[in-house]
Amino acid sequence: MNRHATPRGFTLLELLVAVTITLLLAGLTLMVTTGTLNLWRRTQETFTAGTQAKLALDLIERDLQSAICRQEANGTVWLATDVINVPGTLAGNHGWKTVPLMKPATAESQRLVPDPVNGLEPGIADARFGLSGAWLRFIAATIESENERALPRAIAYQVARRPVSGSVAASNPAEVRYSLFRTAISSQTTFADGYNVATAYAAALTNPGTGDDALATNVVDFGVWLYVRDAAGALRRIYPAYNADRSHAATDALAPGDANRFPVVADVMVRILTDEGARILDAMERANGTITRPGNFGNDAEWWWAVVEANSRVYVRRVEVKGSAP
Repeated sequence: MNRHATPRGFTLLELLVAVTITLLLAGLTLMVTTGTLNLWRRTQETFTAGTQAKLALDLIERDLQSAICRQEANGTVWLATDVINVPGTLAGNHGWKTVPLMKPATAESQRLVPDPVNGLEPGIADARFGLSGAWLRFIAATIESENERALPRAIAYQVARRPVSGSVAASNPAEVRYSLFRTAISSQTTFADGYNVATAYAAALTNPGTGDDALATNVVDFGVWLYVRDAAGALRRIYPAYNADRSHAATDALAPGDANRFPVVADVMVRILTDEGARILDAMERANGTITRPGNFGNDAEWWWAVVEANSRVYVRRVEVKGSAP
């Protein structure tokens, strides 16, 4: 027996088997790691969107619960909401940065009262509030700072599409995002100008300024449904009364017609994109178009909403409007 014989090396087949097993293990490890990272990212995005939605809905609830309506015969509008479907109006009056492709002003976005599914009454989560979402204005007795009493002031909520920082008109602005803004007029100005939110504050409550609160970013839709109680005490929706009902001006809690009734309950909805959805939408909406519309979509409106619904979540809250009681 030769004790000094050279040790036998690996055969080509053994090397191939070893490489194959190594590649399989590496692939499985990569799949597990990628899946874990994607799950973490989706969880983080859901948490972030949920946190933003809670903060926004909490503030809207506080304001609506402080809403004021007095019995007056002069037609004062104490609460108003409108859905604006004209891009030029948004750019000129509401401070939007508009581009050829953005949230569509078509029937794809106008679904204020969705068709019933299986005979069931649809909820506000199934609605779409036009190009601009709801522009909600009302008078509320709120406290804006620690050293202030609860005094009446005009408040507005609306979605605006604009850069996250810098000027709307800048030639090369920062990233453009849809955001939900809150505007609050001082109690002194409110007292001086009166309480008619349909006329006295048309300019002040229209275009959110740099000092106004951006409550949540990546908000692509915001809407409200308004209710009163019938003789039996059941809730009856007064706005929107039908799919094309884009405006409501509440003058009186006891107005004879629903078109002018002040609500006792409001359903509030916000639709918030995930971070990934915001990145996709930003690429779609750039003027130079870095993404081409897939051929399975017949038009840009259908494509826009398909991307949004696949990359967003809807948050809803029912709020009692306590100041509406006569």
